[in-house]
Amino acid sequence: MSLIFELSVYVSFIVFLVLGIGVYAIGRVALHLLFRHASHDVLSIPIGAFISTIATAWALSLGFVAADIWTANSRADQATSEERSSISRLIGAASPDILNVPALRSALVDYREAVVKDEWLKNSNIEPAATVEIELQNIRRQIVDLARTDIPTPIITQLVHDFDELQDARNTRLSVGSTSVDMYKWYLLLFLTILTAITISATHADRVVAGVKALIIYSTTAAFCLWILAIHANPYQGLERIEPSLLFTNHKLG
Repeated sequence: MSLIFELSVYVSFIVFLVLGIGVYAIGRVALHLLFRHASHDVLSIPIGAFISTIATAWALSLGFVAADIWTANSRADQATSEERSSISRLIGAASPDILNVPALRSALVDYREAVVKDEWLKNSNIEPAATVEIELQNIRRQIVDLARTDIPTPIITQLVHDFDELQDARNTRLSVGSTSVDMYKWYLLLFLTILTAITISATHADRVVAGVKALIIYSTTAAFCLWILAIHANPYQGLERIEPSLLFTNHKLG
């Protein structure tokens, strides 16, 4: 299931198009079987209002998944902004016109490059990279060395504070990347999607033509909604993914 969220936009569209056809096929088979049963016992057909029982559960499940996705995207955007801000402040402090510490500035630049290459592009921020841990240790070592000099304590305190914020932002970024997709909620959503199609068939067992039309409309709607959610499921993948260039600029690229 997780592989679906790593597909390109167009490939995932085809996958969910096939899913929509599959949901329709299941509903159509159920409609055929229930029609044969209803022809012998018309009173066994659930009333139309019964659809709302399952459809409401499906809509709520869809809403919960959507809410999780938008929340994860918001957290990812904020974490990236905070990480960029921390890097910028530390690089600024290490610049020649302030503390003039080329080694610290170099360590920060190397950290940013390692994040982009090994955590962001290679692993989609799903797991930490050893190279980034090494660069963090280099930054920590540079700050400790500065603390042993005659630089005023308030400046060292601010550097430590900025470094702590950098690590917190990175941890949040990795946390979002590894937990943004809750598979159990997606499994529940897919189950309710199929169950809703069967419910539509059950309430239209005595009106096959109307049932077919209802299944076509529902399957199309469900497939499109699920596709839209899937391409936004992971904030570091898909159509509206957050680009690593945000670590260099304030503006989110479209």
